[in-house]
Amino acid sequence: MEKIAEYLPAVFGVLVLLVIWFVIRRILGAVSDKINNAETYKEDTLRVLEEIRDELKELNRNK
Repeated sequence: MEKIAEYLPAVFGVLVLLVIWFVIRRILGAVSDKINNAETYKEDTLRVLEEIRDELKELNRNK
């Protein structure tokens, strides 16, 4: 029983480090997803604006 008690602080330390590691990974993953979504949104917005520009050019030619 004493041998088990000797290793408890080390085991708890490793468990705490693992929990911290997983929390940091989740946070970084969420930040990465937000950045990727922002870039996708920007690309989609630019595509729509280009289509509007092209339609306006076409309308101006037809006048």
